[in-house]
Amino acid sequence: MKRKKVLGMVLVVAMTVGSLAGCGGSPNEGQESSKQENSKEENSQQESPEQESSQQESSQPADDAEDETGGENSFSSLLEIDSLDDPYVTVDLYWGMDHYEQAAVERYEAKYGEGTVTVNVVGWNGMVPALQQGIATGDMPSLVFTEGNACFPQYVTDGYFQPITEYVQADMGAAWMDEASMNSFLYCNDYYVFTNASKTKPYLVSFNKTIFEDNGLENPLELQEKGQWTWEKFIECMDLLTVDMDGDGIIDQWGLGPRYKLGNFAYASGIFCVEEVGNGLLKSNWDDPKMLDYYKFVNELQAIQNRSLDADGKVVNNGWMDEAGAMYIEAPVVDQLIKGDDEGNIIGNKEHIDFVCHPTIDGSLPTTPVWDNGYAIPTGAKNPLGGAILGAMILDEINKGYREDLAGYMTEEQIERYYYYMTSIVPQRKNNNVFYGITTDLGESEAKEGENPATIMEKYKDVGAGQVKLYNDRISALMGATE
Repeated sequence: MKRKKVLGMVLVVAMTVGSLAGCGGSPNEGQESSKQENSKEENSQQESPEQESSQQESSQPADDAEDETGGENSFSSLLEIDSLDDPYVTVDLYWGMDHYEQAAVERYEAKYGEGTVTVNVVGWNGMVPALQQGIATGDMPSLVFTEGNACFPQYVTDGYFQPITEYVQADMGAAWMDEASMNSFLYCNDYYVFTNASKTKPYLVSFNKTIFEDNGLENPLELQEKGQWTWEKFIECMDLLTVDMDGDGIIDQWGLGPRYKLGNFAYASGIFCVEEVGNGLLKSNWDDPKMLDYYKFVNELQAIQNRSLDADGKVVNNGWMDEAGAMYIEAPVVDQLIKGDDEGNIIGNKEHIDFVCHPTIDGSLPTTPVWDNGYAIPTGAKNPLGGAILGAMILDEINKGYREDLAGYMTEEQIERYYYYMTSIVPQRKNNNVFYGITTDLGESEAKEGENPATIMEKYKDVGAGQVKLYNDRISALMGATE
């Protein structure tokens, strides 16, 4: 077999799976199972197709399928496979199905048979325990929901996910499987997760046009269209709009609301302390002079936020969008545009709210940081082809349905702008456990406290480079073991 096909197996042996925790905290012990009719709308968390008719033999590999000497499987479009020897699939989700997933399940069952899809709800931190149980029992699901910024490529190097490259070759580049988004889950020259520009959520800046107008300032979108949406302008706007409005000595309007992620400003400008360079390897950029600029930016941003203190000297930020905030940054930021009625139904657009991309160091268009969500096939899945087809159907339903949903509260120009930002994206690798032994936010806390940027770089450049070398040595050794 080619080495990429056995990488997951080698890593499963090399690592102690039982010692691994789930993303973002300790695992939930309980699991909730449900059939597809027990649907629940997927949490809009910050982070977080009709039958086709084309002739296809069966789910068994065709004459050109991979044999033990290493040939490649070849599939037509996943949406055009008409019959399956084994149509039964199980999908594990964090929450109950959203309406896109529900539509895809109904579509799958209409094509391959009623009752062929089982849905398990494993909970936010329940994926690893569920996968461990599948390993122990030999009963792996065919498809699982995952998010990359917390779990990728960790779940690949842990051996939990298998490559899906052979399944997606015919569909790569379709509107519902755009390459930019799929590349967020590219590791050692293989794809691992089904995703698209409608599933992957971008971190964008929403802003209150009225606040900018009332203060005689050009708003962020106007600045971006002129090539002037820079870090310097962003800091200037923050400074001017973080004020005490009623004169009582306490800040009550914020230029930037809470919940932003500092690293995204660097990612948007192509500044990476740790850079993914392909084949699973990393590059240390702790000696990049642009890191000085980033730490200086963090110094200035936090100094403005620190002006807002409560009686106990604690920094307070109540600058939520549509309340006391001029700007706000999150993954589902377009939701800030929604105008709803008293029952929560969407009735249109809040015309005083708009959105823009992240500012950059020089005002150029950014790479857009994304909360990269998607669906993976676990290593050892009983029916990987069925899981791949269901994953493709979910992407197709999301691509159609999400655009239609956006039209309920965004203008055509805003929708076009949204997807334009998504043509150039960068995955947000925010958790320190996504690369073993790598700390992805070295120096941020010191920069927030106002420490000199040059001092921070001197403190961490050797530490960061050492972490990257150890990581690369480990990956290279594992890769060498597969040859």
